[in-house]
Amino acid sequence: MKKKGLIVVLIALTVAVIVMLYPGQQSSQPLKVYVIFQEDESRILLEKFKKETGVSYEVIRMSGGEASYHLLTMNKTGIDVVLGGPADLHEQLKNSGKLIRYSPRLSDQVPDKYKDRQGYWTGMYMGPLAIGVNEQVWKQDPLLADLPLPERYEDLLRPELKGKIEIPDPETSGTGYTLLASLAQERGEDQAIALVHALKEQSATTTFSGISSAQRLAQGEVAAVVSFMGDQLRFRNSGYAIHSEVPPQAGWEIGAVSILKNGNNKAAARKLADFVLSRSAQTDYMNSAFSFPVLPNIQVHPLLTSVNLELLLPTYRFDMAAEHREQLLAKWRKENG
Repeated sequence: MKKKGLIVVLIALTVAVIVMLYPGQQSSQPLKVYVIFQEDESRILLEKFKKETGVSYEVIRMSGGEASYHLLTMNKTGIDVVLGGPADLHEQLKNSGKLIRYSPRLSDQVPDKYKDRQGYWTGMYMGPLAIGVNEQVWKQDPLLADLPLPERYEDLLRPELKGKIEIPDPETSGTGYTLLASLAQERGEDQAIALVHALKEQSATTTFSGISSAQRLAQGEVAAVVSFMGDQLRFRNSGYAIHSEVPPQAGWEIGAVSILKNGNNKAAARKLADFVLSRSAQTDYMNSAFSFPVLPNIQVHPLLTSVNLELLLPTYRFDMAAEHREQLLAKWRKENG
């Protein structure tokens, strides 16, 4: 009996030590997820995750700029997972020591250009920047009706479009920063800032996030925008007359998943990272978000079948976009101060 009692005590002490050494691995708290895409899309994904795993969750919807500010500047803790958003955001978090390494199941099937080689983040979807046009607004505008639809960023600088376009703010929007950073890598920082500044001067306003631009386009408040194609196609799929054109050497995003070091539910966070790379989740998400999957042999949504990905900037690097972010935005602020 004494021996049995000693074994029970040793087991209890071992469990206590494990809990102290690995806090947050198991938790009754809901998984807290910063989502950098549309909340309705995240609910579809996370409800499926909850049904399959029993893990409850909380969604905090953020733009890429907001998430960067909260996690890097405010040093906000208690968030478990960053889901979506351009990979340069995840690179910033990695470089600031905010992430843990984790390679989800099936990540070995994800192309190297869609994931961090050290395993700090893994891509879950891919989407190109595009010029979106509300064809109804365009045709009804006497100054635009006879003009060809824009195919290049410079086409948006036509005098007839003054006050009729919109771009997202590079400081608050991951979409806006992808535009600026991809142009900087293609043309150099000075030319990139000059072009985006000209687009801003041409715009009715600069929006807080990329989806806001797509919403205003669908509502007919502007004739053309620059945003991620997936945001435009979700409105086209709902019946809005939106035409999307990928300009030559366009920037693109890898929407990634990463696990935060200061979260409370690392075991559940790993389950979520595994889940978003499952084939069923990839298929469901692609059909609701109109993005390209990162896993091979998954059929894309019919609205994406005609998209020519060869137009994209092949040399775009997320690590460089993250590394030069503060320098590039400082130059941007100086130009637009």
